[in-house]
Amino acid sequence: MTPIAIIQGTPTWVWVLLAFLLYRGIKAMQASTTPLSKLAIIPLVFAGMGIAHLISSPLTGVAAVAAWILALAAGVIAGVFNASRSRFIVDPIARTVMLPGSIVPLLLIATTFIAKFWLGFEMATATNLSALATYGVIDAAVSGVVAGMFAGRFFMYWKTMHALRASWA
Repeated sequence: MTPIAIIQGTPTWVWVLLAFLLYRGIKAMQASTTPLSKLAIIPLVFAGMGIAHLISSPLTGVAAVAAWILALAAGVIAGVFNASRSRFIVDPIARTVMLPGSIVPLLLIATTFIAKFWLGFEMATATNLSALATYGVIDAAVSGVVAGMFAGRFFMYWKTMHALRASWA
């Protein structure tokens, strides 16, 4: 199948999603102040989607679940590391986080989209059951690491805010 045929066969909603994700990634390149509660949405959505996929996929086995859990743990570690190196500022009174502009969310979004697009194509066109199961494990790992990275970043923001609030008590 040619790349043009793949692009033409892709549903419109995928391109709308890509445009929205790129918009969010570009917006994240600018400094912003966001309520902590709003920062919890993305990790919850990504974790929920990953778990829902593991539950609903008929090919999900122990390997895919293990890949998701291990990748989630690796993603949390990477997210904590990434957030700890950024210069975010928490306001415990307003319960907000001032985030510096960063290209990391855009890179994470683009990498995830490309990986999921490729995996979706491979899974839709695979004719070999073992190849399909392998793609399922890779897909679980991608979902886990992305959910973990966002969760790790959120954990650092929450932990810092909680520590400041506790120090004032």
